[in-house]
Amino acid sequence: MKRLTLLCLIICWITFPVYPFGHSLLPLFSLDPSYININHGSYGSAPKSVHEKLREYQLTAELNPDRWFRLDVQNAMDKVRKRLSDYVNCDSDDLVILENASAGINSILKSLKFQSNETILYYNIAYGMVKLTLQYVSTEIFTQEQIVQIELDHETIQNTNLLLKKTQDTINKLKNVKLIVFDHISSIPAILFDIETMIKYFRQQGILTLIDGAHAVGAIQLDLKKLDPDFYLSNTHKWLYNHRSACLLYVKKDFQKLIHPTITSFGYLQSFQNEFFWLGTKDYSSYLTISDALDFRETIANETDIFNYNHQLAIQAGNLLAQLWNSSTLTSNDIFISTMNNIELPLNIDSLDKMNILYQKLINQYNIFLPMFQFDNKFYCRISAQIYMELTDYQTVGKIVLDAISNSNFSSILKQSKDYFHSI
Repeated sequence: MKRLTLLCLIICWITFPVYPFGHSLLPLFSLDPSYININHGSYGSAPKSVHEKLREYQLTAELNPDRWFRLDVQNAMDKVRKRLSDYVNCDSDDLVILENASAGINSILKSLKFQSNETILYYNIAYGMVKLTLQYVSTEIFTQEQIVQIELDHETIQNTNLLLKKTQDTINKLKNVKLIVFDHISSIPAILFDIETMIKYFRQQGILTLIDGAHAVGAIQLDLKKLDPDFYLSNTHKWLYNHRSACLLYVKKDFQKLIHPTITSFGYLQSFQNEFFWLGTKDYSSYLTISDALDFRETIANETDIFNYNHQLAIQAGNLLAQLWNSSTLTSNDIFISTMNNIELPLNIDSLDKMNILYQKLINQYNIFLPMFQFDNKFYCRISAQIYMELTDYQTVGKIVLDAISNSNFSSILKQSKDYFHSI
């Protein structure tokens, strides 16, 4: 009986291996051993097994291109869409897969048609691409008066009641708000928002919600049926481990006939799914690796353990760096932290010019990319936690930052015209 039990355990381990988190997982990824990827959040990193599947899909397409594009790839994409919809808990017919969050935001904002007296709200912490898209539609589709920004500070971003009160003050002044755009997990600063409460609050007032969840899927548990947004998008290549790039776009059934991709092709006037699928000849391989990324996650650990490891590591790393730099983290409540954290930079960095100089020194001399930004009159960095990282990685980077600052000459600063942080 004992032998049978042991044999079953061995078979189970071989079939469903569980790896310890941390540096033991690094060999499963293709990262340069000399590079500490403290900025996983920007572009993600797919494991080697996913890269292999990518090449397999590409080779399959080359064996018989006609069969692939006319028959096989659509069937394969339907299966991926079904599996991804199960993962985020929504109807597969309400979800399509695009290149990235930029494609999703542009598809929504350029499809919606409002009256001249109706407005769109967004917050000052919106991602740069979102702001620029809103700027575009304010001149090409709407008017500048129809797009209104709400300013948030370090207090309102970590207090949902204060945030909603500030938003309501703006709504009361306008009285014709049709849509509000906001983050699930913002980029800079990296804040996890209580969007379930926010969505319910705005729906009670008849305001549509467009959620930029670029950093959400794979980083936190995502239940779209429970959240019930009108529009939601999330990059899968950031935290889910598929090959970049891919993004899920969820559109509530009531609005699917209104939303179109930015490219018009053979899917036009067909179903919501077909219109977003048939966008011309393209490589679908990265989309297909979403299923393989989910397979990879299952071999590593259960979802809760992955979420918890990254969440706790982000908190611990933030506290470590704050202590090392004699500074503080932006958020004082852990419920606003997901897999990223924000730490105030050492006091030496007190201007955008100094911040840009530090950036150049870190990337050029130390092979470190550390996202940095100014918020509420202070200067911060954003760090990402990931299953292949350990607390010692952040200690190493923290000491490198101090060394770079001590060896920098800030006395003669030339004005920096280039934005090095537009895609963080």
